[in-house]
Order: sequence, then structure tokens, then C-alpha cells
Amino acid sequence: MKKGERSTHSQRDKVSEDKRPAATPKKDRASDIVLAAYALIADKGMEGLRTRDVALKVGINSATLHYYFPTKEGLVQGVVEHLMHELMTNRAQSANPKSALEHLRAEFSDVRLRLKQSPDQLVVLTELAVRAWRDPIIAQMLKHLDKGRRSHLVSIMEMGVAEGTFRSDLNTGSTADLLMSQLRGLGFHGKVDAEKLDDILTNLGLEMEHWVMAPRVTRTVGKRR
Repeated sequence: MKKGERSTHSQRDKVSEDKRPAATPKKDRASDIVLAAYALIADKGMEGLRTRDVALKVGINSATLHYYFPTKEGLVQGVVEHLMHELMTNRAQSANPKSALEHLRAEFSDVRLRLKQSPDQLVVLTELAVRAWRDPIIAQMLKHLDKGRRSHLVSIMEMGVAEGTFRSDLNTGSTADLLMSQLRGLGFHGKVDAEKLDDILTNLGLEMEHWVMAPRVTRTVGKRR
């Protein structure tokens, strides 16, 4: 070996290492796996979720996937956590509602935006809700989500009653439960035409307003003699 050859090779090795792509951070790789699983559930349902298909979609082998998520159940829980984060962000905040009625309408605007921007969200939520019947961990996670959602809706109903906009005899808790059940039922329509779902949502909003609104007081004007 000639003098200086070793140092030259060392410099070349260092240059080669510098040009190698940086390793994917653990958090980003785990997120990629969760998003791939989310997409597969939306496309094929829970029964069509296969870890090997998730790994293939991400571009990794099964061993790498199991490093991040040792079990399929853990992967599904990761999907639930991702969905919960998405659902806790209101997409209709720009409306800046002030009255209870405006808040109620904003709830429907939020759902309408989700159906247009993220149509798979409702499908995945419905799939997970069915899975929760047999999975106590997922059931507990969704229960926590529902608790927060119900509390928010009850506060809107109570605001409306206090304003005098909503009926004074309105059972705020039962009304919130009814609205949640109706909105959740949209998911069982499956992947129907977006326009049809929008029509259902519009009619649902109008019927809900009719249900909660206080009756208008009409004044009778006496006849002149």
C-alpha cells in the first residue's frame, strides 16, 4: 500500500457515509405504519387488515413492522389514537359561532367538511366502533372520545336553553345522545355517493333545529272597533 492510500480510502468512506440518506426517525416510521393501516381499514375493512400488507404499503419488512407494533392489536390501537386526534380538531372553527344555534350549525358544518375532505374518516370510525364490541381496550378509548363529544354537545344545548333560543323543557343530555347516535349512523350507509350523504346531513340538521328550538310567540292584535 502506498503512503497516504489509507487516509484516502478513509476520506472516501466518510464521503460515502455522508451521502447516505438519513435513517427515518422512529416516530415518523411509526406514523407511516399507522397511516398505512388506516388506509387499508378504509379500503378493505377490519377483516381485510393484514400486517404484511401494511408492511408492503410502507416499504418495510414484517420484522421491522413488529419492532414498532409487536401485535396487530397494538397497531389497531395506534389507528384509534390517530383517529381520536383527528376528531378532536374542529374543522369549522373559522365560522366563529356565538349563539347556541350557531354552535349547533357549526357542528354540522364540521361533519360536512370531514365528509368532503376526509371521507374515509367516517368509514374507519364505523369499522372501529364495530370492533369495539369485541375489544375492551378500543371500546374504552372510543368511550373516552364519546364522553368529550357528549359534554361539548350538552354545553351547547344548555347554552341554548339559557338564552331562551332552545325549548325550556329540552332534556339536554338525551338530546346530545340522540344527535351523537344520528351522526354515528351515517357511517353505516357505507361508501355511498357524497351528495347523498350531504343531503342526509342537511335534513338531519334541519330536523334537529326543529326539535330543539323554542316555539315562537305570536302576538295577536286586537280588532279596532
